[in-house]
Amino acid sequence: MNTVGGVVENMDIAIIRVTSDTGEYGLGEVTFGQFCYDPILGLVKHFKNLLIGTSVSKINKGWNVMYNSSIFWNRQGLGIGVMGGINIAMYDLLGKTLGLPVHQLLGGAVRDRIGIYASNGLFNNPESLIADAKRAQSMGFNAYKMRVVHPETIISQVESFRKEFGNEIDLIVDAVQGSCSTPWSNAISKKLAKELEPFNILWFEEPCRVENINGYLEVRQATNLNIAGAESISTAREFRPYIERNAFGIVQFDIASSGFTEGLKIASLADTYNYPVAIHSWGSIISIMAGVHLGLVLPNCTKTEYCFMDHPLNDLLSVQNVRVVNGYLSEPQLPGLGVVFNEELLDKYPYPFTSDKNTMISMEEREIQLASY
Repeated sequence: MNTVGGVVENMDIAIIRVTSDTGEYGLGEVTFGQFCYDPILGLVKHFKNLLIGTSVSKINKGWNVMYNSSIFWNRQGLGIGVMGGINIAMYDLLGKTLGLPVHQLLGGAVRDRIGIYASNGLFNNPESLIADAKRAQSMGFNAYKMRVVHPETIISQVESFRKEFGNEIDLIVDAVQGSCSTPWSNAISKKLAKELEPFNILWFEEPCRVENINGYLEVRQATNLNIAGAESISTAREFRPYIERNAFGIVQFDIASSGFTEGLKIASLADTYNYPVAIHSWGSIISIMAGVHLGLVLPNCTKTEYCFMDHPLNDLLSVQNVRVVNGYLSEPQLPGLGVVFNEELLDKYPYPFTSDKNTMISMEEREIQLASY
């Protein structure tokens, strides 16, 4: 399956299990584990050695031990992402230990349900896109996110989508420039944003590389679309200049990179500046449910993401089926995140699942696209 950033041939899920001395366990996930393997394994081992003996209930202490011990080299990126996965697992473990859902550990829900959208759209033809969106609609979703494969074909796909569904399904368009090794020029992003305006999309996601703050400002000033970013930013400190400079209309962090502890800080910072939050979750049911639990407690959360790619782990990791009703998930009542782990999965789905190179991000030589398409 294609995007402008590369080809998705496989999806490796990096699951972290944290176990207490009573044998109870919690599960977390590392989004960055889809893109690199050996560093993930090394960092998990490193933080494991630091956390052995930490009380199940002292999650904030665990975060501070990991962060402060790595302050010389771990301000953002991969190290924080692994910490986020461990943090999610610790909350899941504490919830199971106390018999409480995670959202109650986070202070309690501010709403009874959270909006959730199906996220896929990795297609270069409208027929496949519409078929997948119909599948999502049949499962209770009323919002769908699609990816740009080629800037010159995205408008025709959006037109086909709107012709098929009208306004029955809300549409989100992800430019995928945050994970594109050879991004477009800012001019292309601005032109595409203007052309998307008539189609009433919920937001235009990551039209620029994440470090290109001025590019985000240019796009924001050129369009009335909501501009969302950026999933690879993991901490409130890293988000701060983007929020202070008005680079995003919607603040979008990845739950399996930031975890609950840092995710709360990012959402609070966004709320201080009156920005809505949309939680990013591109992984298994573990990160999906983590986004649901966090979204329920955030007053400024608009939606959370459901990775809609077909893979077997969601059913295998779920305690019970997740049912979307009219685009919402109701407040979960199961302890922890409502996820379970079977030892047989270690043999059937080892990490990494394949020794082949992950081609999710294309490294082929390409010229930067400057002119209008």
